[in-house]
Amino acid sequence: MEVSVTATLTNSHLSQVKRYMLKVPVQKRSRETVSSITEACTRLLISNAYNEITTDRIAELAGVSIGSLYQFFANKEAIVSAVIDDLLVKDIEFLREGLSRLPATDFKSKLQAMIEMGFSRFNTDRELRLALQNVQGLLDYWETRRVFFEHYQKYILLHLPELNGRDRELVALIIVSTFNNALNVNLLQSPQPPEREQNLKNEIYLLVSRYLGNI
Repeated sequence: MEVSVTATLTNSHLSQVKRYMLKVPVQKRSRETVSSITEACTRLLISNAYNEITTDRIAELAGVSIGSLYQFFANKEAIVSAVIDDLLVKDIEFLREGLSRLPATDFKSKLQAMIEMGFSRFNTDRELRLALQNVQGLLDYWETRRVFFEHYQKYILLHLPELNGRDRELVALIIVSTFNNALNVNLLQSPQPPEREQNLKNEIYLLVSRYLGNI
C-alpha cells in the first residue's frame, strides 16, 4: 500500500515538473544538459544573492550554451522551480524508504522515528534549503509544498490509530504542518549543537503526543 501511495504522488508531481519546462528531456544527452543546468543553479543559489543570478551565469557554470538552456527553460525562475522539484522528489523517496521500515510498534514509538527522519532529511542540503526558503516568495512554490504535505499526510494516516470519532485527515494535516513549521524555524537558525536539536525533537514529540491524547 505504501509503495502505491508513493508511486501515485511521485508520478503526479513529476507531471507538474513539466509545466516549468519548455521541453522535457528524453534523450540521455538532453537529460545530462538539464541536470548540469539545475546543478549549476543549485551552486549559485547557495553562494550568491538571488538577484545576482542570471541565466547567462547558470549556463556558463553548467558548461552549456545559453541557447541550449533556453531550449528547456524560459527563465531563471523556471530553473529554480526545477531545483525545488528535484529536492522534493528526493525528500519523498527518503520518506518512503524510511517510513516503510518503521517497526510494528505503538504509534508513539513511530512518532519518535518520524521526527528523527524529518530532522535527518532537513539537515541534508541545509544550505540549499535555506537559500530556497529565502526566495520562495518570489516563486510559484505553493504547488510543491502542497504535494509534500499531501504525501506526508497520507503516510501519517497509514500509521495513525483511530481517534474516537475525530477527523483523522485533519489531525494528520495539523501534525504535518506543525512539524514542518518547527523544522523551518530550526533551519533559519545557525546549525544548532546536538543537545539543542535534541531538545527541539523532544518538544515536538511532547506537543504532538499531547495533541493526540491518550493513544
